[in-house]
Amino acid sequence: MTLRVKPGAKLTRTVPRPAQHESAAELAEAVRPRQAPPTPTLASIVQQKIVSDIAHGALPPGSRLEEEDLARRYHVSRTPVREALRQLSALGIVEMRHRQGVIVAARSVEHFQNLLEIVADLEASAARYAAQRMTEQERQNLCALHEFIGRIAREASVARFDKANGTLHQLIHEGAHNKILLNGIVQMRMRTLPYTRMEFISERRRMEISHMEHNAIVYAILRREPELAYQAMRLHVIDAGQVQEDLILKRP
Repeated sequence: MTLRVKPGAKLTRTVPRPAQHESAAELAEAVRPRQAPPTPTLASIVQQKIVSDIAHGALPPGSRLEEEDLARRYHVSRTPVREALRQLSALGIVEMRHRQGVIVAARSVEHFQNLLEIVADLEASAARYAAQRMTEQERQNLCALHEFIGRIAREASVARFDKANGTLHQLIHEGAHNKILLNGIVQMRMRTLPYTRMEFISERRRMEISHMEHNAIVYAILRREPELAYQAMRLHVIDAGQVQEDLILKRP
């Protein structure tokens, strides 16, 4: 399917205009995702720290992970470390080898491509269902946030763009009204974290491209065109993944 949505297309002509919000804080409150994230456990916090260290090269592939060393590194006891490693092993981020202990799993472009295909299909499915199932209020919130992200992109505010971008995707995931699909996206996104680097999003041009791709997705959802939404989201995820793939190839 060929997408013919122009980057500057006016989304609000085909749907009721979103409510006007006087400030960024007011907008953030209005579009706050319905499903609040669970209160993090100590093990989940340690898990995130390990994944971050893997992504930034502090714990390279093949590194042996000792519970005692990690406990000292993160200033916790060995119990949450053990649980975090068990969870990461289930995700394939680390490997538990007989007589070798826990090892940071190897990374490859091929493995990342395989993960990316699944993530792209899951997120695209969420966009398809969102186009069919989102309430009018959810559509207005999505439209308002998308327009707000456009202003952030023009200002080249990296931290604000990253946060708002995550919220936009979460609104679409929740707009699918399918908890099993939502959990699947969360799990697969976690598997990609060791490959995730944020350098690409720090460029103003990259933010503008991302926003233009969002434009096609949001346009399709607001127009209630599920197949167009599916194709636009899949292209968006694959495109972002190709930038990450280039970063993987550049790593020593």
